[in-house]
Amino acid sequence: MTNKIVNDIARLLPEDMLSEILKHAASNSAADFVNARLSCKAFRAASNYDQIFENASMEKLNFVPWRKSEKVLQKRCEAAQNAEALYRKGMMDCFSLREFEFGLHCLKKAAEKGHVEAIYTYGIILICFGGELREQGLRIISSLDLTNSSKRRTRIVTSCRLKTENFLCNMWVYAALTEPTRISRSCDGDFRERPNRSSTSSEGQAWEASKNVGYCCDPCFWDGEATLFCSLLRKYLIN
Repeated sequence: MTNKIVNDIARLLPEDMLSEILKHAASNSAADFVNARLSCKAFRAASNYDQIFENASMEKLNFVPWRKSEKVLQKRCEAAQNAEALYRKGMMDCFSLREFEFGLHCLKKAAEKGHVEAIYTYGIILICFGGELREQGLRIISSLDLTNSSKRRTRIVTSCRLKTENFLCNMWVYAALTEPTRISRSCDGDFRERPNRSSTSSEGQAWEASKNVGYCCDPCFWDGEATLFCSLLRKYLIN
């Protein structure tokens, strides 16, 4: 199909439908989005709408964009306040680009949009800071509402852990966090420290959520989770 035919058809479509088509193209791949945008004037005009990029899924894009088309799409999504883009920008700024203040701001904005992994990461970072920020981090991370269902806690925490590691192993990690200075002892639960992750696949399951985390209160659990998070950062840290 020639560009002229595509342009003639596109001109007959309402703008919201053009935007929806571009959103799905962007969610599929950066290349599909660029190709669709360049195919006709109508798509190029529609691609100026921030709503496309704010709601686009970034699941199929590399965590760290290397291709020019991916970098362009990442930037447009960031400018449109796409929650996933803000989360990725925050992770890169905090732990790779050494722009911790800017990265933390991006994570905060993504968390305010309800992005689960951003809530998890931003909350844990604040817990590591200690003091009043630790209490703030506990309040933020409590918005995940994991207290009433051990299955839900296991599922969400496992997902956050896996995404964290997938992200870290795809970028240069130059910054780490200091583990929490105290472990909460406000409950009578049995907080059992999980073993450190090793190179073997069986022992590597330590970084996945396990059922024994349900025996302690929330402050105990998140103190331990922050400790694990810091250990993972050290694993990928470039000295």
